[in-house]
Amino acid sequence: MHMDPIKTVAFIGAGNMGAPMALCALRAGYELTICDRNPVVREAFAAQGVRTTADVAACAAADAIIVLLANDAQIIEAMLGEHGLAKAIPAGHRPLVCMMSTTLPATLRALEVPLAAVGAGLLDAPVSGGIVGAQEGTLTIMLGGSKENVLRAQPLMQTMGKRIFHCGPLGNAAVTKIINNMLCVTNMFLTAEAVELAAAHGVDFEHLAPVLEVSTGLNFLTADATAGRAQYRAWVPTEAAFADIHRIISKDLHLAMALGDAASLDLGMLKQVSGFVDEHGGQAGARWKRAGEPPHTE
Repeated sequence: MHMDPIKTVAFIGAGNMGAPMALCALRAGYELTICDRNPVVREAFAAQGVRTTADVAACAAADAIIVLLANDAQIIEAMLGEHGLAKAIPAGHRPLVCMMSTTLPATLRALEVPLAAVGAGLLDAPVSGGIVGAQEGTLTIMLGGSKENVLRAQPLMQTMGKRIFHCGPLGNAAVTKIINNMLCVTNMFLTAEAVELAAAHGVDFEHLAPVLEVSTGLNFLTADATAGRAQYRAWVPTEAAFADIHRIISKDLHLAMALGDAASLDLGMLKQVSGFVDEHGGQAGARWKRAGEPPHTE
């Protein structure tokens, strides 16, 4: 089956993750459009000669449209709203919408038919690897959708990620990502506490991590102290940036609880973690900042 190659790419949302991902695509030679409500973001890309806009509809002529918005309500409005993408797609144009936001499978199903009706394909393509992975183009990317859409998107995805998985039909990648984040967020908070606890007893992260790497305490932050500290620094460059991260991870845990509710599962630990993040997570910035600092040497 003939597939039109992707040459032009629009990013709807270019925040902490979207901006470095877009830069990876730009370096690979794709012609970009950046759509973001933040004028500072638009100015930064415009300075590099990239077309920018605050209007979602201005992205409709791109071959691929990457969506990186904060929540499902924003996604639905951007795709199907009065001034949304679906109403602006030119007749005969067949773009591929790549949903790289973390979203519910039900949201993807709500988008699939209306987008198909105007000629657009839909792929769920959430990512893992954090800001550092986005900057380095080493993200893990999970794809859900038809084989045709996966193959069409593959070259573009390879500019942003090193490990790319086809998880099955539309929605499967979203489920995989939500469960990954359920584990990830728990590790983010608990590892920062572990680093501080160890330091309080005279064991720095650099001596702790090699043991954890080959033991049952291994996670993505404890495998390597240098990389773990870099990740914490990336999450807390400013108080405002940390507040954005806190909102996103809180939302991700609520998505996991929604999946549990849909399956009539009682996920007690998840509820406890989500409640802690909602109530106390916003106060963790100082601890995360300390976890990102290199050890003091005499």
